[in-house]
Parts: sequence; structure tokens; C-alpha cells
Amino acid sequence: MQKFIVLITIVMLAACTPATEQAAETPEIEVQPSPAPTAADGGPSAGLYRATDASGSVLIEELKPDGTYIFTNEARTVLEQGQWVQKSPAELCFTANTKAAPETCYREEVRPDGIWVSTRAGTQDTATVERIER
Repeated sequence: MQKFIVLITIVMLAACTPATEQAAETPEIEVQPSPAPTAADGGPSAGLYRATDASGSVLIEELKPDGTYIFTNEARTVLEQGQWVQKSPAELCFTANTKAAPETCYREEVRPDGIWVSTRAGTQDTATVERIER
């Protein structure tokens, strides 16, 4: 009877060993949060910017981490609000919170001379961009 109990114990241990080894070999999967969108300058897209067009008009752009934006003039009067999306470091798009507002996209680039330029898609309208804060 003792031999039978020892034999059953050995068989049970042998049956458990592969599962234990297999569990030890299964790597844990670590979930990483999605990276924040990156602007043309390599920094995070969310932040505060000053955009100056060819005529010298200044627009303050506040891009919030939740995907919303507020455009103001230098006196901080709100001109427009809506949603933004950074499709790539070279493409930034805005959709105003007005009925049936179209998405407006801009080609973004930092030139070799270090000047950050934003060009409205389908036009030659450009503005220089300065990051005020992240």
C-alpha cells in the first residue's frame, strides 16, 4: 500500500510539473499608455502656442491634452473653440465647435533655419509658430 501511495504521489507531481514550468515561462504583458501626440518640434502637441501670419496678426492657440482647443487673440478674447488632432508631427487638424464645421488641417514643419512654419492645407497661407509653454 505504501508503494502505491508513493507511486500516486510521484505521478501527481509529474503531472503538475509541466503546468508549473509553463506558467513560469509565460511572460507578463505590461500595458503601456498610448504615447502623447508629437508636434513638429518633437515636443508634446498639447501646449500653448503663438502663431503669427504673414500680415503680422497673432493667434494664441491653447491645445489641451483632452483634444480640445481654444484660439484667442493677444488680448485673450476667445475667437474659436473646438477639437484638435495631431495626425502626425507634420499634420495638425482642427474642427471648430460650430454646426457642420469642416476639419481644417495644416502642414507643420521646422525648417533647417529653426523656424516653425504652419501651412493651411490646399493654400499658401502660412504662419510662424512659437511654443509658449508645454
